[in-house]
Order: sequence, then C-alpha cells, then structure tokens
Amino acid sequence: MSKVISIINLKGGVAKTTTTVQLAECLVTEFDKKVLVIDLDPQTNATVALINDSKWEKLDDENKTLYHLFNDKLEKTTLFNIDKAIQTGVSNLYLNNLHLLASNIKFISIQDRISEIPQKCDHTINPMEVLKTVIQPILADYDYVLIDCPPNLGFITKNGLEISDYYFIPTIPDRLSTYGIPQIVSTIDNFAKMRKLKVRCMGLLMTKYSSNSEAHKAGKRTLPARFKDMFKKIKSSPAPVFSTVMPQANATSDAMQYNQYPDTFKQKYGYSKSLGKPLHQYVVDLTKEFIQNAR
Repeated sequence: MSKVISIINLKGGVAKTTTTVQLAECLVTEFDKKVLVIDLDPQTNATVALINDSKWEKLDDENKTLYHLFNDKLEKTTLFNIDKAIQTGVSNLYLNNLHLLASNIKFISIQDRISEIPQKCDHTINPMEVLKTVIQPILADYDYVLIDCPPNLGFITKNGLEISDYYFIPTIPDRLSTYGIPQIVSTIDNFAKMRKLKVRCMGLLMTKYSSNSEAHKAGKRTLPARFKDMFKKIKSSPAPVFSTVMPQANATSDAMQYNQYPDTFKQKYGYSKSLGKPLHQYVVDLTKEFIQNAR
C-alpha cells in the first residue's frame, strides 16, 4: 500500500528539498522501493536535482510540468497529460524505480489565481483537489510518494496535503527556523478536520546540525519538549522528533548538483565522517526511521 508524505517547512534553507531527494534515492537504492517525487515548489530545486536543466526546459516546452496541470484549469485547456508528464529513471544515479513530476518556476505567476479554479471550471473542481484528480489512479503504483511542498500553506501545498497520509517537517534546530512550526501543526490540524482528511504528522527532523553551534545544541535539547507541547495545544497525539540528526556538511550540498556523476549511492552522499559516522550512513539511518514511522 502506497504511503504519501508531504515534506514542508515555512522557512527556506532548512534542507527540505535535500531531505526529499535523500529519502527518495535511499528508498530506491538501499531499500528496493518504488518512489514518485512530486515537486510542488516553484523553486523547482527537487526537479533540477533529479533531472538536468535541458531536460527540464524540454518538459516546460512540452507542457509536462505541474504548472501546466493547474494552468489548464485556469485557461480551460487540456495540455497536461499525467502519463506523459511522469519522468522515469531520474537522478544522476539513473534509478529505474525513481520517478518525478516536475515543478516549474511559472507556478509563481498563477499561485494567487488558484482560488479562481472553481469559477473557471463551472464549480466542477475544488482548488485543493486539482492534483488529486490526476494522481489518485496511479498512487498504488508506488511504495512511497514524496511531495516537496512550497514554503507556505497556500492552495498548492494544500493540494499535496489533500492526498497525503503524513506530513514531515525538516528544520534547522534554531529559533528562526522553528518559529513557524506551531503554525504548520495547527493549520494542518484545522485543515484536516475541515476536509475530513487522514493526514497526520510523521515527525520532525533536525537538519544542518553543527555541533560547534551553541544555538543548535540548545535547540537539540529543547526542541522535543517544544514540539510535544505544540500537539498538546491542539489536543492531538504528539509526533516524534527523529533520533537521526542530519549534520551540516558541504558534501550534502554538493550531492544535490545533478552534474556530479557518482557511481553509487554511498559515493554520492559521502564517505567522509561527521561525529565518527560516514555521511551516507546518516541518510540510511534517516530512511530506516522514516520507513518505521510511516507504518
């Protein structure tokens, strides 16, 4: 049975996309799973991490990005075809079981108009169900569907939440990066109740952790209790803070560059060590915990 997870934080630069790509590639290479990445973020970082720029430009020209799905509803066109839009065998590791639905920077030009979709479509479709209408029939083809959401809680993000079993929050363990997490938890709780959705929080992951930072060390100590209290305030069962803590490392940033051509997953994510553990092992440990919590 497929598990659908939206990956979200309202703060940029917290390794949200990096976490999405790490999990996707590790699930396929190390755990033999079939994975679809849905890139809903207009920044398109997950897209360009998994396909090269020329491939993305071709998808744009051929109406094969998720922007075209939403724009069809606004312009009353039928240019987008889900079967043709799904890109198979993506990643510079050339993974047959890793697929992608690409994003597009043009999302920025229409994201404020998505509320117009019901009127444009004679009230036959809800603006939060555009993605659901095309993706629902194929979800069962995958073990995991990972949705890289924009850094907001607008209609595009809600399209992801609408089909999700879980949402997952990566964050740097400092005050600025965690400031918006209570809003994420409370807003999604209200949205799920209003829409009668099953989506719930899988947990929180600390990313870009620097053992030399006093702010990070303080955040690591206090964040579990703070996160638990967020659920107490909405009278909901708490979600866990993952025991895996992802370290700050230049090699992790380099791994997101498509024009690197590693031979293996371990080579891509690095053999150099942080606190005595190879960097690639952090990704594997994260993925093991992710699989366990998705059950």
